[in-house]
Amino acid sequence: MSRFCIQCGAALSVEARFCGSCGKALSAESILPAENGISPPLPAPSDAASPIFTPPPETTSRPEYYDSPEPLTEAESQPIEIEDHAHSGPNWLLIGGGVAILFFLVAYYMIFIRDDRPSNPAGPALKTAAVTTEAAVEAKQFYTVADANIRDRPTTQGTSILGKLPRGSAVTGTLALGEDGISEWLELPDGKGYVGGVNLSETKPPVITKPLGDKKWVADKALDIWSQPDASATVIDRVPAGTLLSLFGLTGNDYIEIKLRKGGVGYIAEGARILTLAGTTGKPIAISFNPSTCNFGGELEAEFEGLSKRIRAAYEAAEKVDYPSEAAREKALMGLEGKSDFQKLQRSFNGLSITAIAQHYESQSVYFTDAPDKVIAAFREAGYKVGKDGAFPLGDLSAGIGASGGDGRKYGRAELSCGV
Repeated sequence: MSRFCIQCGAALSVEARFCGSCGKALSAESILPAENGISPPLPAPSDAASPIFTPPPETTSRPEYYDSPEPLTEAESQPIEIEDHAHSGPNWLLIGGGVAILFFLVAYYMIFIRDDRPSNPAGPALKTAAVTTEAAVEAKQFYTVADANIRDRPTTQGTSILGKLPRGSAVTGTLALGEDGISEWLELPDGKGYVGGVNLSETKPPVITKPLGDKKWVADKALDIWSQPDASATVIDRVPAGTLLSLFGLTGNDYIEIKLRKGGVGYIAEGARILTLAGTTGKPIAISFNPSTCNFGGELEAEFEGLSKRIRAAYEAAEKVDYPSEAAREKALMGLEGKSDFQKLQRSFNGLSITAIAQHYESQSVYFTDAPDKVIAAFREAGYKVGKDGAFPLGDLSAGIGASGGDGRKYGRAELSCGV
């Protein structure tokens, strides 16, 4: 016959001395016999029995002594894992975010805040004074080695010419980079403009004793080009034989100033030898000038006749053009009549260098590389009566010697002109 614990109702074996479920010591009074193999119901509790057994409060879960408990599901049978936050590793996401924020704040200070803070504790006034002093130290004096333009910006493209500086002018300013990012310019003080660096030198240019009118000459051998007309100066270039050079003038110590293709000037030695090879004086020519008729006589008059023929040929060709109107035709022909035509000519007369002749609208001119006073003196030595102002005795026409004007300045320093 089966036995059951009177306290918890658990089944008991025959030899059990204690309940295997609740641990109660077994006695005859604590064992209930089973009737027909079924565990008898537990007796209703009483005040006397309450110390022995107190049923748990009613809950939604089944009591432990329920005779047919439902088995636990697989999920309910698994042990519950409790996360141990006290022993977890460092949170690298939070640490990395903090470092990134710190880096951002430092960078923001360096870029946007630090530069706005005055580096000079005395304030902006002293800082400005320091900049002004530095600019004053950098100011330098230069000389123009050729006639130079003053421009409103450091470039030759699309700028206005504010003024001109003759050769040998002293200018002071600070060097600045041109708008092309390559060329160098001198910025004049007080916003007065810019002068191209190619036209400047730290040394005053030498006096030209004999202008050569930019005569073209092909070098007969390799030549050194010096920065100054002095053997102790710097060699800035070396040109091979066959190089075309532009001869500007002869210096007093036998150097020839030349125009450089990249701008500026240089000097080559052996000026007298080069003048002989270049034939700058040209072959001698006789002049029998008649100021009353503007006839220059001999070979020079033949040159004027040849120039006149070319002018007439150009006029005749213009007359044959099919113009859109008579007014357009008259305008084109009048433009030819009022134009000055020049012809280069390399000749010499009484030590003078003749460089060109010209036919103007109502006059003719002969050009010389020499200064006007030297030309006047040479004609006086040849027996001509020339006044102090360079004028020949008045006649029906006007004749005289003076400084070249207009486009004639490209051909010489002085001109002998005659005409209406």
